[in-house]
Amino acid sequence: MRVWNMAYILEKNKLSSDAPWLALLKITHKSLPEPIYLARNNEDVTWYGHTWTRFPIEFGNITQDGKEQPTITLKISNIGGLVESYIQQYNGFTDAEITIYVVHANHLDCLDAAFEITYKCDFTRFDPQWVTFELTAEHDMNYRFPPNTYMKDFCPFKFKSIQCGYAGSETSCNGTLAQCKIPSRFGGEPGVDSGS
Repeated sequence: MRVWNMAYILEKNKLSSDAPWLALLKITHKSLPEPIYLARNNEDVTWYGHTWTRFPIEFGNITQDGKEQPTITLKISNIGGLVESYIQQYNGFTDAEITIYVVHANHLDCLDAAFEITYKCDFTRFDPQWVTFELTAEHDMNYRFPPNTYMKDFCPFKFKSIQCGYAGSETSCNGTLAQCKIPSRFGGEPGVDSGS
């Protein structure tokens, strides 16, 4: 559970305020020399040691139908073709990461965002007015679950690591009990029934 900074709690609980909550976008891509920093605001914002350039940005609704991964539509202004040029140069930005931060304009000295979430860009399209990104959360299928599994004939320890414990002159191990240099430290589970 995220614990908010006390300044954010006080701002959230005010009945009225003269300063807005700001949405900041950080767009990273493996081919970009540095991330792109954009602010949904009418003036540039300095936060976390970066200048976030003011830009027209619109957030769409989250779509979910229970069959596919939920998506959110993000539109960034294409005035002057600046964002479009990045799209064309970097493979449509379809493997870009877009992190959304929510901060309060009166507390830009606070380095913790009130809210932060990272999306992956799955699809882009553009017209003369808007560049539209279809965003999804990180794909769960990229992660092993459960993180550890019991394997009868394979040791998961990295050779010569602390768990392995071997510090001799050998240079490799294939991870099997037959080749294990210290059988008492073997990380596999030879007692597991193979199901045959």
